[in-house]
Amino acid sequence: MSVTNRIECKFGIPGVLNHLHMNTDIVVIGAGAAGIAAAKYLQSNGVAYLLIEANNRVGGRAFTELMADGTPFDLGCHWMHSASINPFVSIADELGIRYEKRTGYGSTQLFRNREALSMEMSDTLTEALLMDDRCIRKIWMEGKDISVYDALDATREWSSVADYFTALNTSVDVDKVSIGDIVEYEDTNENWPVVDGYGALVNKWANDVPVNLNTKVRSVDWSGSGVRIETSKGNIAAKCVILTVSTGVLGSRHIRFTPELPILKSEAIEALPMGNYNRIRLSVRPRSFDVDVPERVLASSQTDLPMSLSIRPYGFDCVVGLVAGRYADWLEKAGPAASVDAVGQQLSSVFGANILQCVTGDRQSAWRGDPLSLGAYSAATPGNFGQRSRLAKPVADKIYFAGEATSTSHFCTCHGAMLTGYRAAHESMNSLS
Repeated sequence: MSVTNRIECKFGIPGVLNHLHMNTDIVVIGAGAAGIAAAKYLQSNGVAYLLIEANNRVGGRAFTELMADGTPFDLGCHWMHSASINPFVSIADELGIRYEKRTGYGSTQLFRNREALSMEMSDTLTEALLMDDRCIRKIWMEGKDISVYDALDATREWSSVADYFTALNTSVDVDKVSIGDIVEYEDTNENWPVVDGYGALVNKWANDVPVNLNTKVRSVDWSGSGVRIETSKGNIAAKCVILTVSTGVLGSRHIRFTPELPILKSEAIEALPMGNYNRIRLSVRPRSFDVDVPERVLASSQTDLPMSLSIRPYGFDCVVGLVAGRYADWLEKAGPAASVDAVGQQLSSVFGANILQCVTGDRQSAWRGDPLSLGAYSAATPGNFGQRSRLAKPVADKIYFAGEATSTSHFCTCHGAMLTGYRAAHESMNSLS
């Protein structure tokens, strides 16, 4: 059962909205964090707007579900990154949403080839990651925008684990991402997990925002003095539009533009494709693990790709495995059973094969196959980090762009999407005057 169910509403009046034939100042397309932020900004400034969403819920890639045992599970974003500068922290405090304060991602026990590694060996991984970071920053300062793969020695110690972390952070493998996405991200090393669910937080934050759900946009005509938007429930005439959909949706041409978007805008969309990142949850019986079990383990070997496993997070009876990049795509295409097997193999490599007898069910995300996102979050391809700022620029003072892909320092995050929503709303509101 989802905790993000909402009824359709029109300008705050509950009810089922069957048709749209109206005029407004600004139309906001997409009710994820960016779209909600834009709507809130316009609402607080007394601007007439309409927020429309193709899905039957708000939140976009912030999505929490309640499991059979009543515990929340985030299928999308889960960590309030760079927490000391993350606006969602104060919102969580205001709304009574629980989270935990962490440095980094908390303590992690490393396993290599089924053996637990000593603290001294763990320190060598930390040093290796710091050396990678210094190397990448030096190359970036030299004015080179190359892939992470080309910037680092592939034969270095801990390369497979470091590359796995890069995939988690960027949603793509190291050969597919610009080092700019590593260097320019504003990271305070404070990643605070939302115990009650990041999706639940975003949903509760959006409670005072009227939104038209199940309203799919088919086309945006900006050939006239304003914009005309064709949706599955009718047409809307507006002075301008804020697009918050993913680069996956923009690049798929599921939304037609008349005339076509400028070539520079299309190039920016193409240069910021969506990667993949999935969270795989295995439910386990109570007391399946010893009381002193590590909260988080990282399993690696010479034959299997590394995988991070959260063991009974927040006391919930489950294990959560994280996969990203090509591996996430492969598992998603192979089907749910393949993901369960992948997490099960890593789990048994740490705790023994008998632990699999404690597994009682599973739930997993599949963002590549989600038609309303077509991926988890954007990654700047090598040589194209500058396209993030280009994507953010408006077209003809009528089409404005928001979403994590348009952020130059908080991309790939929920709060980054929120901040771009505020920015796009401010820009579009100024254009009205």
